[in-house]
Amino acid sequence: MVSRCLSFALLLLMTLPFPAEGNDLPNVLIIGIDTMRGDYLHSSGNDWIRTPHLDALAGDGILFTRCYSTAPWTLPSFASIFTGLLPYRHGAIGGDYLRLSDDINTITEYFAANGFTTAGYVSINYLTPAFGMGQGFNAPFPEGLDPNLDRASRITWLGQKFVDDFGGGRFFGFLHYFDVHAPYQPPEGFARAYYDGDETAPGVPISSFLLSEWNKVPNRANGMYDWLDGVTDIEFPIREYAASVTYVDDHVGQVTAHLKETGLYDSTLIIVVSDHGEHLGEHDIWFTHVLPYQEAIHVPLIIKMPGSQLGGQVIDHHVSTLDIAPTLMELYGIPMPDLDGRSLLPLIKGEADRSGSLLVAEQGSEERDFCKTLIDWPWKLMYFREPEGERYVLYNLVRDPGETQDRSAAEANIVKRMRIRLWQIFDPGQPLSESGEALPADMDENARRTLRSLGY
Repeated sequence: MVSRCLSFALLLLMTLPFPAEGNDLPNVLIIGIDTMRGDYLHSSGNDWIRTPHLDALAGDGILFTRCYSTAPWTLPSFASIFTGLLPYRHGAIGGDYLRLSDDINTITEYFAANGFTTAGYVSINYLTPAFGMGQGFNAPFPEGLDPNLDRASRITWLGQKFVDDFGGGRFFGFLHYFDVHAPYQPPEGFARAYYDGDETAPGVPISSFLLSEWNKVPNRANGMYDWLDGVTDIEFPIREYAASVTYVDDHVGQVTAHLKETGLYDSTLIIVVSDHGEHLGEHDIWFTHVLPYQEAIHVPLIIKMPGSQLGGQVIDHHVSTLDIAPTLMELYGIPMPDLDGRSLLPLIKGEADRSGSLLVAEQGSEERDFCKTLIDWPWKLMYFREPEGERYVLYNLVRDPGETQDRSAAEANIVKRMRIRLWQIFDPGQPLSESGEALPADMDENARRTLRSLGY
């Protein structure tokens, strides 16, 4: 538990006239959209997908077009968002390390310790207290929830009720939408929004391909593709993924509309971010997220300041989801601990980007089977430690944004320089978790079965 350290004399380092104290402090609402790729946002340049509500929020706020997550799956990525620490440092990486330690402070704890009512409404087990992700949330769970509501409607209902119940004071809320995640099954009104073919026309079922060795997903046979039984057109699930994005965009619109109706939109700092993207066939990986290639770690990030101050900016600098916690800390005057992220306020203020964000992603929790990546633009180094041995792969993300051409042999000096930097960040002798402490989660078999069916 953190101590009471939030200064009510907020840092006025720029033209952000945050109120100085008391109940006038801006509220915080973080909207996490699970599995949303950074290139599936209309305002970021995707001209065929419709995301009008996210676009409107970006118009009122600051849109970061090149934000990267720290892991290609939910638990380590959101743990990094809430702690400002790499998965290696916070330790919630999967396998035997499935719970965020109580010794690791979250941004929620800082706000709760200083009088904010805090709530997190989530859609997957990995973000629950069983995995250490409930730290700092203090609002009671509301009664009267209809269990028949679909997932997004449930989260929106909870978020709106939270605003109604606690909008008279200071609040910190986290709404987590899971509906972009496979299986891509948007409801009526959104399903088939981008598809007008016949997904079950005579032909070879795509499941025969998805369950073959041509699909590089290691756990492909565990039932994760059952939702595609009878489908013969590989384009159908890709388009339904996009329809799911548009569906969640509609719910973001419902939340922001409710904030406006209650008069709280202007007094609320809103952050929209995803934990990771999705492989839609790139690198022979289909409809899941298993390795930190760009399609799985490039995510949307929008920050809407109170009063829409400094809104309308589009920032193309490379940033990390690690930077969210430090940005909130600087805005609210929280003494900055030793974090891996950095505050984005200098970028928002238009100052020179002198330090740069740490662009590192990790995947894997087994000593002989993991991947680490480091981006030093335009170069991206990927290190694989596998049962067969270890290898380094190097990509030039400007010339080869799809990461198809390994340049490690031709650019040996760049590989050498980036290898040194990579192992300055990680302990090569103990590269999985800095603490080395295994923290299993308390799960029953039903929960494990559900997670396996989702590809975990």
